[in-house]
Amino acid sequence: MNGKTDEKLRGDIARVVLLAAFFFAIAFLLQRPDLRKILFDMDTLRSVLKGGEGTSGYLMSALVFTLAGGGLIALGFPRLWASAVGGIIYGAFMGTILSVMASLLGASVLYQAGKTLFSAVVERRVGDRLKVWQVRFRENAFWWVLYARFFPFSNSTVMSLLCGSCNVPFTAYLLGSLVGFVPLAVVFAAFGSGGAKGNLWQIGFATALLVLSIFSRRLMNRWFPSSRD
Repeated sequence: MNGKTDEKLRGDIARVVLLAAFFFAIAFLLQRPDLRKILFDMDTLRSVLKGGEGTSGYLMSALVFTLAGGGLIALGFPRLWASAVGGIIYGAFMGTILSVMASLLGASVLYQAGKTLFSAVVERRVGDRLKVWQVRFRENAFWWVLYARFFPFSNSTVMSLLCGSCNVPFTAYLLGSLVGFVPLAVVFAAFGSGGAKGNLWQIGFATALLVLSIFSRRLMNRWFPSSRD
């Protein structure tokens, strides 16, 4: 393992520690009913954001979240934080589903932008590596989109624009994005849900999954050496 890889791994682990500490602190504070009342009424806030008790209000809230989240992601808002917000409002399960839908919507907009408006910008930003990615996408578009989506702390916006610029088949792009988005959407929706509910076990579960996703990259780099480039 070279020094650069070790440095990247240490940086990723440091981010995991900070994220876990942040959500553990929130969960610990919100475990106590007295502090929940002093800080804010989280239960009432979540109920309002979910559209109240009725089904129609809930569906409208989910639609607004998906459209607004997709728009923000298209503008560069991190999809992982959108998943955390989804978890806070809707819980881990529905937060995952809605944040993935929002991520796919935002990714689709960015794909079209990379294919049309920002093609030249992407070429300047990526530089000589553009040809490398063009070859990869021709060989197996689904795999390389999935590979790029699966790992935390990567630039999802640039990858979406790059895929559009390289004319990746949209079906392969969408399927690779869908499969790649789900694991980290689960992680961050669980972070958000656990923090809002004061559920320390949920935070621990999300932290374990995040660590697993980081170390899985080492295994994938071992199986697919060209992915290190």
